[in-house]
Amino acid sequence: MKKREVLLLSIAAVSFFWFSSAGGKEVSAKIAEKSDQITYAISAAPVGKFNPLIADTQYDEYVNGLVYASMLRLNAKIELEPALAEKYEVSKDSTVITFTLRKGLTFHDGKQLSAEDVKFTLESLASPQYDGELQSYVQSIKGFKAFNEGKAAEVSGIAVKNATTVEITFSEPYAPALINIGTLGILPKHIWKDVPVNEWAKAAELLSKPIGCGPYMFESFTSGSYVKLAAFEAYYGGKPKTANFILKVVNEATVQAELINGTVDIADVSAIKNADAKQLAAKGVTVVRYPNSKVQYMGFNLRDARLDRNVRTAIAYGIDRQAIVNGLIEGNGVVLDTPMVPSLWSYPKSGLTHYTFDVQKAKDYLKKAGYQDTNGDGFIDKDGKNLQLTLTIPKGDKIREQTGPIIQSDLKKIGIDIVLEPMDFNATMQKVVGNHEFELYLMGNTLDPDPDPTPYWYSTQATDEKGSFGWNIAAFRSKQADELLDLNRKQLNIADRKATLQKFGILLNQELPWVPLYAADIAKAYRSSVTGYTPNTFVDFYNVQNWEVAK
Repeated sequence: MKKREVLLLSIAAVSFFWFSSAGGKEVSAKIAEKSDQITYAISAAPVGKFNPLIADTQYDEYVNGLVYASMLRLNAKIELEPALAEKYEVSKDSTVITFTLRKGLTFHDGKQLSAEDVKFTLESLASPQYDGELQSYVQSIKGFKAFNEGKAAEVSGIAVKNATTVEITFSEPYAPALINIGTLGILPKHIWKDVPVNEWAKAAELLSKPIGCGPYMFESFTSGSYVKLAAFEAYYGGKPKTANFILKVVNEATVQAELINGTVDIADVSAIKNADAKQLAAKGVTVVRYPNSKVQYMGFNLRDARLDRNVRTAIAYGIDRQAIVNGLIEGNGVVLDTPMVPSLWSYPKSGLTHYTFDVQKAKDYLKKAGYQDTNGDGFIDKDGKNLQLTLTIPKGDKIREQTGPIIQSDLKKIGIDIVLEPMDFNATMQKVVGNHEFELYLMGNTLDPDPDPTPYWYSTQATDEKGSFGWNIAAFRSKQADELLDLNRKQLNIADRKATLQKFGILLNQELPWVPLYAADIAKAYRSSVTGYTPNTFVDFYNVQNWEVAK
C-alpha cells in the first residue's frame, strides 16, 4: 500500500500533551463480568441530522461517528489506517487515488456496500443542490465543475472499476484528499438516491432511522434526552464487545454526580473546576486533560457597516481574554490570536498581533471609526446614535454562557453597549448561520487534523440569502484569503503548506472577522470500570468496538 508522504508528515506534526488526575493511564484491569451497556454523556441534544454529509453540530456527529463508517480512519496516533477500504494507492503525481474495499461489507439493513455507494456519497457532495459545508472536499475532482453546473450526469473523475474498486482522479493535486475523502462517512445509495439532495435535511423519516455500516446500529432517539444504539454484528472491525451504546444528554451541573453514581460511564467535563476533578479522582473517576482542536470565538457580522475594521480592532483590545482563561477555565487552555490552535502545525509562530486588554488603545480605535461619548452617558455614539450591539449566545455550554457577561462588562469600559441574547442552540444556528440576522455571536469551531479552512473562509461560502446556510458565517470576503486557500489545497510539500496556512492565519489576525478567544483543554472523565477507552483530540470513537464496562 503506497501512502502519500505529505499527509503522513502533516499528521505526524500534530503534537499532544496529556495531563490526568489519575496519571493519564488507560484502565487495563480485566473484567470478570461486564455490563451490556455503555452510557456516554453529552451536554446538548442532537438536532437529528443523522447523515454525515449534512450534520452541522458536534452532537449529531457523535451519533454519525458510531452509525457510519469510512474507507479509512485515523487511529490514536492520528495515522491513517484501512477501514472499509482494505488498501489504497496514490499515483506518483498525486492526482489519482484508488480505493479497494473489503469484500462482504454490508449496511445495517443487510444490503451490500459497494463502490457505487462511495461514488454516490461523493457525487452527493458535488451536487448543485448540496448546501452543506463539505463541498470543498470534492471540488478538485475531475469533472466536478460540469456536474455541479448541471452539464454532466456524473462526475467524470469518480470511476467505479468493479464492486470493490473506486478510482478518483483529480484535476489538480488536493493535499488533504486522503483525510477528507478517506474518512468521510459512506451513505447507502439505496436509501438516499430517490431524495433530492436539497431535501435531505427535511427527510425526517430517513434521518430518524439512519442506516450506516459503522460499529453501532441506530435504535431510537428521544429528543432532548438520549440516543440508543445497538452493536452491529457484521461490523468489519468485529462485533462491538458491548451490546448497547447510549448517548445521554446530561446537564453540566449534574454530570459529576452521574459519573460517581454510575448512571454515566464516560463524559466530556471540559468545564470542570480543578477542585472538582480532584474529587472525582478520589471517587475512582479518571479525569484526563489534553489540548483541544476547538476554537472558541466571538464572530462579527461583516454585513453590518458599523463593524468596520477599526471597531473590530477596538473590540479585540477591549476584551480581557487572558482573564477569561485564568478565571473561567482556571488556566486550562490558551488565548488565541487567530482562528487556529497551537497544537496544529498551521498555527503561526510569529507575525501575529497579540490583542492584549488595553482600554485606551481600544478607545483610540473607536475614535478612528468616528465614535466618542459626546453626551457623557458612558456610551460612545456617532451621528446621535449609541453603538449598541447584540451578542447572541447559544445555550448548552456553561463556560460559553458565562463568557457573555464578561464580554459585556469589558466592552462597557470602552463605551460599547452590549445586549446579551441567550438562545437555544438550534435556534441560534437558524438565526446566525441560516438567516444571518445577528451582530455578534459566540460559537466554537472544531478544526480537522489536516487543515483545509475552505468551508469556513472562502468567499463563495458566504451567503446573504435568508434561509441559506452559509458556513463563512461572518461573510468574510477576501481575494487574498481565497488565493491562500486555493494554494493550500494544491501544495503537496508540507513546508509550503505550513507557510501558506501561517500567512492565512496572520491575515485573519489582521482583518479580525472573528475575535478568537481561547482553546480550552478538553477534559474527559471515565469511571474505573471502563476499559479499552483512550480519550483523543480528533478520534474519540476510533476503537469503540473494544470498549467495555464492568458491572
